[in-house]
Parts: sequence; structure tokens; C-alpha cells
Amino acid sequence: MRFFARIILLIMCLSVSVNISAKTLKIGMKGQEITALQNSLVAAGYLARTVDSEYGSTTEKAVSLFQKDKGLTITGEADEKTLKAIKKAENKGYRNGGGIVYAKGNLGIEVEKCQKVLYESGYLNGDVDGIYGTETFNAVKLFQKNNDIPVSGAIDEMTLSALEKRKEKIDLARKNNNIYLYTSGDVGKDIENIQTKLQEYGYLDGDIDGIYGSDTENAVKKLQEKSGLAISGSIDEETMRELLNTKNVYDKSLHKKYIMIGDSGTDVGELQNKLILHGYNPGIADGFFGNDTETAVKLFQKDNNLEVTGIADSVVIKNLKKAPYFKGEYKKKIHMQSTAYTPLDGGGNGKTSMGAYAGKGHAAVDPSVIPLGSTVFIEGYGYAVCDDIGGSIKGNIIDVGVDTLNQAYQWGYKEDVLVYVI
Repeated sequence: MRFFARIILLIMCLSVSVNISAKTLKIGMKGQEITALQNSLVAAGYLARTVDSEYGSTTEKAVSLFQKDKGLTITGEADEKTLKAIKKAENKGYRNGGGIVYAKGNLGIEVEKCQKVLYESGYLNGDVDGIYGTETFNAVKLFQKNNDIPVSGAIDEMTLSALEKRKEKIDLARKNNNIYLYTSGDVGKDIENIQTKLQEYGYLDGDIDGIYGSDTENAVKKLQEKSGLAISGSIDEETMRELLNTKNVYDKSLHKKYIMIGDSGTDVGELQNKLILHGYNPGIADGFFGNDTETAVKLFQKDNNLEVTGIADSVVIKNLKKAPYFKGEYKKKIHMQSTAYTPLDGGGNGKTSMGAYAGKGHAAVDPSVIPLGSTVFIEGYGYAVCDDIGGSIKGNIIDVGVDTLNQAYQWGYKEDVLVYVI
């Protein structure tokens, strides 16, 4: 009888053990099981907080992101299947973006510090109150999107590092009595994002090139004027906030832009490059609208059944944005390898070796293969003038000009491109 009683007791103990191991861990729970879970999340690269044995908002977010990445049902709760998967993932790499530091639902001074940077950078419209709510969550998502960080709405290690760098920039600007976040002469991904917004709302006609030049400055002035802000052409906190949340779409129909003979500047240089890309010769792309450029515009208008005026109006610009096509005339064709470069690659000054505005419509070649000054049609690209060289451009390779880093990445490296020498 005692034997059977012991068996029954053993079965009961095993049953309790199974129930404990199969228990789902969720927000609000505390204890050793939560400690073990958090340690596993740290080892798996999904949590960067100090282990506190409390299943709070950060732990819940870390579990949710782990479940999402591993194709598990996203609940934010650690059931038996999730626990096993997290345990298996220990010390086998880290989440893209790093472990979660703060998440929606967190409170405190550290959250407030992050909010302050987001607010001063124009991303946060709500209060800087130390409460990680919906507005902070949305501000973090927008900040992550604009800084090429995996978008989660939670502040992970990569996001926190980017916020710290942004704070350093803001502090330095204040130290130098500079109220501007961005101004003429700045370059980089942030400027590309700003240009994208300006173009989206109709303030910028030029290309998105990551360079804060005169076109971007003028576009910012238009936004500031439309929004009733101080007109400086530089981006301060108010302008950044307006840019990220603007409903002031620029009515370009009231401000038609024409480029015509006698004009000069980057707008003309960009027009000349677009004409070259489509197979029309404006002479050297030097940023001056002379007789050769006028003739090229007239030919383009004629070939596209537009009114022939020699003036590059909005209709001409719109048609030049279409993909170029091959006209069929050539002297020879060559199979070549191809890469791409931007006007500022290698510390460049924005000009080709022959003095033209660099970018689309130009290419760097080995002069022993294709003579400098030659015009070519490149399959999948368009026409280009071979007016540039490069130290790594040797032999059967052509380096096509592009306007932005994104375009360079999209072009990438091509093993076999057909090049027609005109």
C-alpha cells in the first residue's frame, strides 16, 4: 500500500513539475523564472537592460521582436515554445539593431532624455514627460526610418547610439551659438531624407543627392515662408518639426519654373546632364545655358512632340524624367563590367576630369578602351559622355555617373553590360 502511495506521490510531483515548466511567462510577473528569461534574452541579443527579474514593457517588447524574427506567434508572452527557442538562440548572434533598452510603457529620467533629443530634432510633438507613450513610440519609429535603423518603435542599442550622436550635434551647435540643425554645406543621409520630404511636398525640384546646396536652401526658404516661420534657408527645430508634419504642400502651378538661354547654376547643370542622358548634346555640362543647350532643348521638344521654344519649362523637365531609350545608331558595341559613382566619391569636387557637372549622363573609362569625350549608350542606363577617369578604372570597365548613393547601390556591380559607342 505504501508502495502505491509513493508512486501516486511521485506522479503528482512530476505533474506539478510539468505544469511549472509549461507555465507561460507574461507582463507583471516576477521571480527567478523571469530572471532566467531575461538572461536568455540578453544572451540572444534581444535585451540590453539590466536583469531585474520583472516582466515589464521592455521584456515584453524583446519577446515580441524575437517571436516576429523567428516566425512564432507574436504575443509578447513567453510560452514553452518561445522559451525553448530563446534558449536555443543564446550566444548565436545578435538582433539587427541590438538589444532593446526602452520600450512603450517605460517611465523615467532616461526615457525623458531620449524624448528631449527627439523633440529638439523635430520628431516628437508631444510632451517631454518621461512617459514612453504612443507619441514617443511614433517619434522613435520615424527617427529609426530616417536613420536606416530597423523600425520597431522601441529604443534598441543602435537607436540609443544614434540619439546620443544627435545630442552631441545639438550640444555642439548650442556651444557655438548655432541654432541650426542643418545648413548649407552639410552632406549625408540626413540631408537626403530632408530632400526627400521637400520633394514630396513640392518644394524641391532638384535631385536628391544628400548635398545641402542652393536648391535645398531655396526649398527650405519656400517651406518656411509658407509655414510662417523665420526665413533663413537653414533648418532649426521649428522648421524640422514643420517638415516632418507639414500639410503646407507647395502649389508649384503658381510658381512655374523656366530655364532658358542666359541662365546659369546647378539647375542648368542638372538640365544639361538630363539632356545628355537622353542622347541630346548641350555641349559641356558647365551650368551655363548657351546656344548649344538651347539647340539640344529644341531637338528634344521636337522629338517628343512638344512646343519647340528652346525653353526648359515644367513640361520639358517632366519628360526628361522618363527613362531614356536607344536611338539605334552606333559605331561599335562592347561587353563591359560596370560600377557606379556619385559626384562626391573619393573626395571629388562634383566635377568630371574634363570640368563638367558630374552625375547621371557621365561615365569614367579607361581612355585606352574608350577615348575621352566619346558618347556611349549604356544598356539599362542611357546615354553618357565619357569625360571622366579613375584610378581603379582600368581595362574593360565603365563607371557610370549617378546622383545619389542610393542610385549607386541600386546599380551595384554588373558583370556584363552592353555599351554602344556612338
